Amino acid sequence: MSGDDGNFRAKIKPYTIITMQLYNFKQNLIWMLCMLGALSPLHAQFAERETYLELGLQACTTNYSGDLAEDHISLAQTNIAGALFARLHLSPTFQARAQVFAGRIGGDDRNFPVLAGRSFKFKTNLLEASVLLETAITTFEYQPVSSDATFHFFPYIFAGFGGVAMQSDVVYYGPESERNRFVVEPLPEGGSNSQFLLITPFGAGLRMIAGNRFSIGLEVCARPVYNDLLDGVSKNGNPKRGDWYHSLSLSFSYFIGKPWQRLD
Repeated sequence: MSGDDGNFRAKIKPYTIITMQLYNFKQNLIWMLCMLGALSPLHAQFAERETYLELGLQACTTNYSGDLAEDHISLAQTNIAGALFARLHLSPTFQARAQVFAGRIGGDDRNFPVLAGRSFKFKTNLLEASVLLETAITTFEYQPVSSDATFHFFPYIFAGFGGVAMQSDVVYYGPESERNRFVVEPLPEGGSNSQFLLITPFGAGLRMIAGNRFSIGLEVCARPVYNDLLDGVSKNGNPKRGDWYHSLSLSFSYFIGKPWQRLD
């Protein structure tokens, strides 16, 4: 149907949105389970190898894509976050990682000229727990001429699944005379600003192991959210467009117990 501003607003029933979100999550989860299943024959091989455990932290920047953003990411909507993680080295190629991530995302229509007249803004606090599987694409070493130390580099990709507890705060800050034009559904949509959402994180990174105790890494991660209310806006925005949040992380970690040695 057409709104007061003459723009077409699609009328999508809530159960249709939920069904689409569950279908997308199931598709991604099936893909993840297939990938994990393909690794099961390697379990015996992993069991015969030495494994190494590292504990670490990440300093992160976050960003967001959804109803309060255009198709590109805006640096103006960058926030900060942090994470604690444990990584288990199963083989030279595969690592398993569990992590807890906490931070904030936000968005404002004024950051995008196309959306500026609508006058929505939001901030969302996130607390996430996830399990990830990493696989190294290749490995290479660097040994400075003036030093006995060897630096090992591991570019890698990863994917996994998890959940995030979120609390959003969305407001309309435009003229009250224009409120009914843009606020089709009361804010926050869904009637609650707190939810628990399913996620399937994936991304890529570069890790460097210096000596046999310390590791430093740089990583980018994208997280599709199987709900359109991460920003508190759905029907007031674009209900067909799902919400995502992203992070760029610098990590520092330490091998506990026995020192790391390359698993060949």
